[in-house]
Amino acid sequence: MFSRGDRLRPLRLTGAGAALELALSDPLPNALGGARLADLSRSPGIGQEFSIFGQDRRPLGVMWHGVNLSPISASPAALEAFGQEWSQRSRRCSSIVGERPAIEALWRHLEPSWGPGVREARWSQPLLVHRGASAGGPAPSATEDGAAAPGPGGARLALRQAVRGEEGLVLPAAVAMFREEVGADPLAHDGGRGYRSRIAHLIAQGRTYVVMREGRVLFKADVGAVLGPVAQIHGVWVDPAHRGEGIGRAAMADLARQVARDHAPQVSLYVNDFNEPARRAYAAAGFVQAGELSTILF
Repeated sequence: MFSRGDRLRPLRLTGAGAALELALSDPLPNALGGARLADLSRSPGIGQEFSIFGQDRRPLGVMWHGVNLSPISASPAALEAFGQEWSQRSRRCSSIVGERPAIEALWRHLEPSWGPGVREARWSQPLLVHRGASAGGPAPSATEDGAAAPGPGGARLALRQAVRGEEGLVLPAAVAMFREEVGADPLAHDGGRGYRSRIAHLIAQGRTYVVMREGRVLFKADVGAVLGPVAQIHGVWVDPAHRGEGIGRAAMADLARQVARDHAPQVSLYVNDFNEPARRAYAAAGFVQAGELSTILF
């Protein structure tokens, strides 16, 4: 039985530590929302983006309700409470994302009121982890820095961190990736200021990796979230003019090694089940499936 204190309410600073511990209890699927929770764990405004079900020191589930709606390690009772609560609210998020069983349970409550606004439902998104030593298996051999991928004409192209001053070079690749992957224009709102700021922040944090040739980005990927031992890769993109040349496959193998060195030992990402070329490239680079996420886009 649940105690009288097991109720849904905005997360308070007094409960931030326990909420973060809950997220860290399963960091692989919780990386996206958990990373934001860690960022706000000392902020008085944490309750504006996070709610809990349960008690401050023993939460039974956390809900991130910022740009995304994302349940974090939520028990069935917590999912029931979250679903009932948000079904009565106007939608403000641009997507719902999380482990598939949790999203399916949540969506049963939300679909009647939020369903007409759905742009696309991606129910099966394999959650992958690189099979390096931290993932419990032998790591595939990695290339050395400066020889990440074969380039046009047989030249070797280096995968490296983008540096400050290269924001203008990275922006076109980032916009192309977003339009292709999400199906929306990231520059359509606020004149693109928020998206440009995000790109600049990632570069400043050493979390954007590129393969470049003569000032043009041929490959790009970001460390979009870091939670404890997990670094989650987002925004993988290969220049369409150079797809099929092996650049993405080779760069991903080296990316896993560099991200494990620079950010966190367990490197993960998630991919749409229908994206067969990407899935083959990730498998060849040493990524294996460890779970399944779902994303509903509005």
